[in-house]
Amino acid sequence: METLTEDYQKSMENFQERKGDEITILLYHGVTKEDSYGIENYSAKHINDNTFARQMKYISENCSPISIDDYLSSYLNNLTLPKNSVIVSFDDGFRNNYTTAAPILEEFQIPAVFYISSGIVNTDIMFWVDILEDCLNHSQAKNIEIDLEKKFSFSLLNDSQKIHALDKIKAFCKSASYEEMQRVVQQVESKCGVQSSVENSKNYEKIKWNELNELNQNDLFTIGGHSLYHVILSQLDIKRLDIEIRSSIDLLNINLGTEIVHYSYPEGKKNHFNSAVINCLKKYNIICCPTAEPGLNPKNTNPFFLKRIMVGFQNIPFPYY
Repeated sequence: METLTEDYQKSMENFQERKGDEITILLYHGVTKEDSYGIENYSAKHINDNTFARQMKYISENCSPISIDDYLSSYLNNLTLPKNSVIVSFDDGFRNNYTTAAPILEEFQIPAVFYISSGIVNTDIMFWVDILEDCLNHSQAKNIEIDLEKKFSFSLLNDSQKIHALDKIKAFCKSASYEEMQRVVQQVESKCGVQSSVENSKNYEKIKWNELNELNQNDLFTIGGHSLYHVILSQLDIKRLDIEIRSSIDLLNINLGTEIVHYSYPEGKKNHFNSAVINCLKKYNIICCPTAEPGLNPKNTNPFFLKRIMVGFQNIPFPYY
C-alpha cells in the first residue's frame, strides 16, 4: 500500500506543467498560533499561522485564487477560468478557522470554503481522531492492549511509541464499521485511563455559531457540510446515512439562514464515499463534494470527485515551492 507521501508524489507528477490549466484545491484543517504538548498535532493538521500567511501571500501574488462557486459556474456553463486557478478549503470546523485563518485570508483577499461538521459547532465535543490523540498523549500507562480484530500490544513509554500506536489504531478505525470504530475509541479511552478534553489544547476548540454566521456573511467565504460528527459516510447503513446527511445540512441551514449546496466527505479517501453517499447528498441538494484524494483537477472534473492537496498534513508540502 502506498504511503500518503508516495500517493501525493505520484498524483503531483508534472505539477509545474499542469497547474496553469488544471484547478488546484488546497485542503487545510486548522491554522494555529499555539505550541503543542507531546504528540498533540504531531501530524501538523493545524499549520503554523506564519507558514499559512506566507502561503496565502504567494497565492495572492502568483496564482489566481477563485471561489468554489467560480469553479462550479465554469463547470456548469463551460466557462474559462484564469490560469493557475487555486481554491482554498478547510475541513472540520475548528475555531482557529475563524480566529486565525480568516483574518489572513481577508488580508490577502483570498476566497475560501469551510466544510463544517455541524453537530460539533458551539460544543466541546471532540472528533474521534482527536480523542485517540488526546488519550494516548496524556496516558500514564506504560503499555496498553487494544483489540483491532486481533489483540495488539502497544508500548507508550515515549512520544514515538505513542505516535506508532495512534497511527495503527487510526488506520484500523478508518477502514472499520462505524460500530467497530466506536468500540475501539471507547477501549482506548478506558485502557489509557484518560478523559479526553477540548481544554487540553486550543487546537481542539470548535467554532461557535455566531462566528460561523460571521464567516457566512463575508462575501469571501462559503460554508459547506461535513457530516454531523465527522463520521465516515461509507461506514453507515442507508437509513443512518440519510439521517446523518439530512441532519448535518438542516442544522447549518437553520442556524445560518441559508441553503447549503456544498459538502466534503469526512476522511475523503476512495473507500470513504460511494454511489449511495453521492446519491444521498444529491437528494438533499448538494451539488459539489470534494474528496481528500491528492491531485489536480481538469476543468471537466465531476464536482463529486474533485481532488485536493492536504497541505502540511504529515509533511505534505505546499506545492508551489
